[in-house]
Amino acid sequence: MPVFTREEFNAINQQVKDGVEGAKKYIVVDNKLYDITDFVADHPGGEKVLLTHVGKDATDVFHAMHPPSAYEMLANHYVGDLEPKAPAPVSVETQAGIDFAVEMRELREKLDKEGYFNASTLFYIYKVLSTLMLCGTSMTILYFYGRTSTPAVIVAAVILGIFWQQCGWLAHDFGHHQSSKDREMNDVLLVFLGNFCQGFSLSWWKNKHNTHHASTNVSGHDPDIDTAPVLLWDELASANYYGSLEDTPGPVTRFLAENVLPYQTRYYFFILAFARISWAMQSLSYSFNAGAINKSAKLNFYERASLVSHWILFTAATLTWIDSFRNMALFFVISQSVTGYALAFVFALNHNGMPVISQEKAEEMEFYEIQTITGRDVTMGAFGDWFFGGLNYQIEHHLFPDMPRHNLPKVKPMVKLLCKKYNITYHDTSVIKGTFEVLEALDVVQKLSLKLSKKAF
Repeated sequence: MPVFTREEFNAINQQVKDGVEGAKKYIVVDNKLYDITDFVADHPGGEKVLLTHVGKDATDVFHAMHPPSAYEMLANHYVGDLEPKAPAPVSVETQAGIDFAVEMRELREKLDKEGYFNASTLFYIYKVLSTLMLCGTSMTILYFYGRTSTPAVIVAAVILGIFWQQCGWLAHDFGHHQSSKDREMNDVLLVFLGNFCQGFSLSWWKNKHNTHHASTNVSGHDPDIDTAPVLLWDELASANYYGSLEDTPGPVTRFLAENVLPYQTRYYFFILAFARISWAMQSLSYSFNAGAINKSAKLNFYERASLVSHWILFTAATLTWIDSFRNMALFFVISQSVTGYALAFVFALNHNGMPVISQEKAEEMEFYEIQTITGRDVTMGAFGDWFFGGLNYQIEHHLFPDMPRHNLPKVKPMVKLLCKKYNITYHDTSVIKGTFEVLEALDVVQKLSLKLSKKAF
């Protein structure tokens, strides 16, 4: 196989950036070049995530997010080696990031050998059964008291909302294949808990979430911070959004830009209530329009059947066990909004208000450094571990996405030690402080949005 020079590689990538028809799309893994031009559309993890790494070194993200079987698939696209980078002087900060990445790779290998990536079967049996009990409790209350007691309807709705949230955390674990080496078993549980129980499409989630992990808080790549025109999370996003309004915007777009986004801290907590229903509708749309993420007709059928069944059963329970329209509306609104708050509140604390990185800067940084500095750990104790589904160890999860959540607290001290050694920012805070950080980030951006809206209009 040929050895590509850096100049040849850069020339190919420039053609992709320039939109040249027929330009080859290459990625680099372990200093080997792979032509993924024809593979992008068939990537089992979604098209988006692969496109964010075209022309880049994807070594660390590939190793962090793929099983051994993926190496055989990758080998089919091998086209040659890439010549090593010529030694060049770098800043102290850049060298620290490089050295940090080297030790983080070594730590991952060490943890793998010591069994940290092996899940406790008993833990996940307990989590699945205890989570399903929440649903059973909610439905039992509704069955016996839904026709006679408004307080009972409210209690049942709250419990159901928490059930959906906890299903989300379990589906997240199974989606990352944390619970078992058997990927098919993980997917079966993911369809059951995610699609059927929770009403979220696994394909919609994977397409979005895999890209988030590969390009965390990278402006223009990470879908989790691309929430305009509802919320803007950083100054770059605000500038880009208002810059896109140079042409005459429609009345709704102009209204949002002038009267809503410049005041986003005022409605932030209100908007979280709609997160659950919004994601559920996006899931239905994705499943019936885009289909299964791996192009499998079988998976597509199971996903659609599970999503439709979810809403049929929810509607049937509401109509059958509640006899007044007011209580039906209460049950719907409270269950949806409780889940919306319980999910979105956790998601916001994970990364919002943390550094947002430009695509150019991200290309200069190491994958492990990006994952560390863009995450926020939240110290909460046993209740927090349960409520957050282990995502309060957000930094550790992003460094080792396939590690079972019950092992994340064990590796946290090791990660903090490495961060201290190389002066890499590790942010660990409380729920209250973290929430204020999120609000402060929204406030900074809303002030800029106010200035930009006055300039634009």
